[in-house]
Formats: sequence, C-alpha cells, structure tokens
Amino acid sequence: MTPEQHATRAEELVAEAEQLYGDLRGDIENADRVDQALWGFLDTTVRLGQLHATLALRPPETPAP
Repeated sequence: MTPEQHATRAEELVAEAEQLYGDLRGDIENADRVDQALWGFLDTTVRLGQLHATLALRPPETPAP
C-alpha cells in the first residue's frame, strides 16, 4: 500500500471506531452494560487505525538500483 492508501484506510477505520464507540456508549447508557465483543472490535479497529496512520507517515519505498 502507498502512504496515501494507508491514510485513506486510517480515515475509514476512524469512522468505524467512532460508530463502534457510539454503539458501546449507547449500551452503557441504556443498559449499564458493556458488550465484550463490541469492545474487542473497537480495540482492534483503533489499533488497525493507528497502524495505518503510522504507515501513512513513512516515505514511499524507492526501488533498488
């Protein structure tokens, strides 16, 4: 993936994480409980977003001569 593709994927994952967070927060506010599976998805999504954001900052690889 190029840095631009990593940046795009990071943005997509942020949107997904925001949705998951909203769902999780709703569960807590409405039922005073935490869905462990949803929590796991949120954690994984955030970690993947961080990875893609970091990779987006790396300079593109140049082919070896």
